[in-house]
Amino acid sequence: ARNEPDVYETSDLPEDDQAEFDAEELTSTSVEHIIVNPNAAYDKFKDKRVGTKGLDFSDRISKAKRTGYESGEFEILGDGLGAKETPRQKYQRLLHEVHELSTEVEKIQSTAKEAAAEEKLSPVALAKQVGALKQQLVSTHLEKLLGPDAAINLTDPDGALAKRLLIQLEVAKSARGTPGAGKSPSKAPAPAGNMVTYELHSRPEQDKFSQAAKMAELEKRLSELEATVCCEQDSQNPLVVGLQGASLMETVEILQAKVSTLDVAVLDQVEARLQSVLGKVNEIAKHKVAVEDADTQSKVHQLYEAVQRWSPLATTLPALVQRLATVKQLHEQGEGRGGNGLCAQLAQGGGCPGARLPQGGFELLRIGSCPFQPCSLGSS
Repeated sequence: ARNEPDVYETSDLPEDDQAEFDAEELTSTSVEHIIVNPNAAYDKFKDKRVGTKGLDFSDRISKAKRTGYESGEFEILGDGLGAKETPRQKYQRLLHEVHELSTEVEKIQSTAKEAAAEEKLSPVALAKQVGALKQQLVSTHLEKLLGPDAAINLTDPDGALAKRLLIQLEVAKSARGTPGAGKSPSKAPAPAGNMVTYELHSRPEQDKFSQAAKMAELEKRLSELEATVCCEQDSQNPLVVGLQGASLMETVEILQAKVSTLDVAVLDQVEARLQSVLGKVNEIAKHKVAVEDADTQSKVHQLYEAVQRWSPLATTLPALVQRLATVKQLHEQGEGRGGNGLCAQLAQGGGCPGARLPQGGFELLRIGSCPFQPCSLGSS
């Protein structure tokens, strides 16, 4: 066929390729079926790489210690797992991480000049922050709540001091019950170990911080209240009408009175009054439209009368203009010739053109007589 695309037909596939095989599913309970979302896994491990710097997995025999991948003491649980990190595990992990951070900061302090170009934060400030974080962890007293097993020996002086204080308290309790139990009381002076010394540590900076936080919260609430009240003189908010110059209590009372008008019972009365006001406004609008229509009709009538008076003048105006042009030409010709001869010619031809002007033409031209003085037709 002409002007049609070529069609090529192919044979069917072999029977082996046409057969559809069903995938065998594992029904054993020993195999755990895990549903993995490839898109979520890709997004989680995207742009992640394993650091191979300083790693050695070779089998060579040498005295140097071969290092592989480093792993911490605590494992961070991933999202979506069934097991959840307990508070004790979280506390231990935080203490361990703070200890590691403190050791790293000490190393950075020893090599501060070399690491100054790499670290944006100064080692001294970082050490202060680590110390404050350690004090905050110790001040939570989670060891008392989670038990003695939650403590980790991190060579912490604060923890050692707390343990020593507890030991001294236990010794004092046991020493208090010992003299009553014995039959022969000893007259020896009490040992110095029975004395317990308490040290009270005040934190003025924390008190100042809490006081500053309270002041900031109070200032924030005051700013929100001022923004709501809007004490500016040029404010266009209808809620602030009549609030200028009033105290805070009076302002609150006025606002409360305005809010009370939104009650359901009051809204019905307001709606009825608004309906009456709307009816009066509609009547005023109708009267205003009628007055405006009367003024418009009077102006149109005046314009119509002016047009009617102008109509007869408009019909005679072209002829008047033509005659005035003719008179002008005659005057120009009269200046170059003698006046007596021209008047005689005009008298023979039908008289002076001034005699043929319509009534009132002499007033328009301001001509009292014929420009040719000897002519007697101009004055007639």
